Amino acid sequence: MSTTTDASLSSTMPPPVDGQLGMQALSERTKVNLTGVTETLLIPLLGRAADSVTERPILGDPYAKGVIEKLDYDFTKLPMPASHAGAVALRTRFYDRWTSAFLAAHPHATVLHLACGLDSRNQRVEWGPTVRWIDLDLPEVVELRRQVLPVSLPGRDYQLVAADITEDAWLKEIPTDRPVLVVMEGLLSYLLPKDATGLLRRLVETFKEGEMHFDSMNAKVLSAGNKQTKVAVSQTGAKFQWAVDDLKDIEQIHPRLRLLEAVRYVEAPGVEELPVMTRIAYYMLTWVPSFRDGVRFVRFGFSDDAPKVGSG
Repeated sequence: MSTTTDASLSSTMPPPVDGQLGMQALSERTKVNLTGVTETLLIPLLGRAADSVTERPILGDPYAKGVIEKLDYDFTKLPMPASHAGAVALRTRFYDRWTSAFLAAHPHATVLHLACGLDSRNQRVEWGPTVRWIDLDLPEVVELRRQVLPVSLPGRDYQLVAADITEDAWLKEIPTDRPVLVVMEGLLSYLLPKDATGLLRRLVETFKEGEMHFDSMNAKVLSAGNKQTKVAVSQTGAKFQWAVDDLKDIEQIHPRLRLLEAVRYVEAPGVEELPVMTRIAYYMLTWVPSFRDGVRFVRFGFSDDAPKVGSG
């Protein structure tokens, strides 16, 4: 799934699908039958692939291009200018690095990657045999993923789970014997407020300790994003639903939940690698409080003594 941070910078430039990315014969590709929110998973996939074929990629995902070449889908319907591809790559790299840092500190951990889509984070990030990695998404997404990405990783404790995260049953099947990292890139903003807060609450109540990494939108940017008609998300019919203006409100969801770190998208390390006009636009947005805090990458910890070391 995807959240778009620079909707105001959108253009109708078609993505580089037929040329730089290349395509297999139509008969050899896997048909994509996703709509609405599930279809948005193709946006970050396209962004990662477009970034990977640039002269100086930000993320340099070595797998996204190959996945796109296996899909029977009209990617020209999803606008992906350089500004958006760079923004997707920057966000994904941020979560990759946070994941690596968590695993360095917790070599015996569980990684729970919710709404994994067609992301190859489990191959980009280094992790050893003492880590348990679980990718999870809706059944129709998992069915597609099984056809274009590995369903097992030799020598690794890896599982691919099909489930609806808004329900309770799946969480009862996840082992709770280790610290857990829950990665939810581009997910929560699409959920109804009650589903987003309910998911966070259930995660904290299920596991003894760990972290949750996700991005949040404030109400101003959420509203603006839903009004855009020329950005990729609008082409899927999906709408953003959960807005967070004050990150302290998330701490109120459960007494064990603590904000560890918050990074504004427009000020995130790596912004200087984006196209020059995007950098200028981001700099201008930093002077407008409602847009400066429009999208934030956040790390929340949960344990009886989780320290509060940052705010945003």
